[in-house]
Amino acid sequence: MDLNWDDIRILLALVRAGSLKRASQVLEIDQSTVGRRLTSLERSLGTTLFLRSKSGILPTETGQKIIADALEIERRTDRIIQAASSEGNEPIGEICILGEQWILQFLAAHFLPSLVASYPKLTVRLVSKPEGISSRTAATVSLWFEDPPQVGEFAIKLVEVPFALYVKQGINERDTEWVAARDINTTRKAPSVLTDKLRERDEPVRILADDLGMVEACIQRGLGKGVLPVCLGKQNSELERAGGKEAEVSRQLHLHAHPDTVQSHRVQTIIRRLREDASALFAA
Repeated sequence: MDLNWDDIRILLALVRAGSLKRASQVLEIDQSTVGRRLTSLERSLGTTLFLRSKSGILPTETGQKIIADALEIERRTDRIIQAASSEGNEPIGEICILGEQWILQFLAAHFLPSLVASYPKLTVRLVSKPEGISSRTAATVSLWFEDPPQVGEFAIKLVEVPFALYVKQGINERDTEWVAARDINTTRKAPSVLTDKLRERDEPVRILADDLGMVEACIQRGLGKGVLPVCLGKQNSELERAGGKEAEVSRQLHLHAHPDTVQSHRVQTIIRRLREDASALFAA
């Protein structure tokens, strides 16, 4: 029987993702390829590892035992790589950060330069995906608003992020329509609640976007007014705040990590750095 690291990687991606489709997204290979590799692995082992259904996959009793061994192999491999480093305290390998697109772009501009300069052996992967695969890949932290952790996840409240109403400089807020975010990752929370609070009953939402970075771009082009994180609005010299104190709200940003990998050195490093820098990055 041939069993290599790629087989274990696919197995762990499947159990963390919960479906062939989400595992294929994490692994960045075709869903059909994941299915074929799983079937081949089960044939080699002579056992069924997962029960398939329309809603996803569920490990069998034998699968759970093999998964536990695979997790231990992953942890030991991580420890071997870390111990083999000439700098024992330096994080090594890939770390994945999941989150909304605007958060990842903001981190790329204001957080990653210092991080990658401090840890040259650390590779960072930024992934903007729906919440359904939150923190379910190896060595991953994810950042979500008001989203409860998955069962067993490590989660902390990272920072309160203030939001406010913005408009393009020189435009009267009463003379322009609304640009709003459609939050696809959480239940109906701020900023949509603040938008509804401020919007007059007969005022239309002219543009609806899935990401706040798109909302910022629309406001900058004079296409309307909208609610933005203050950390985005204040760095854009073409925008100005509007509406006064009643046009402000805060939102809790959470950090999630999968229990299988939360103790790895690179995950702990990212968590520590984000906790140290979160207030300076996101708070007003």
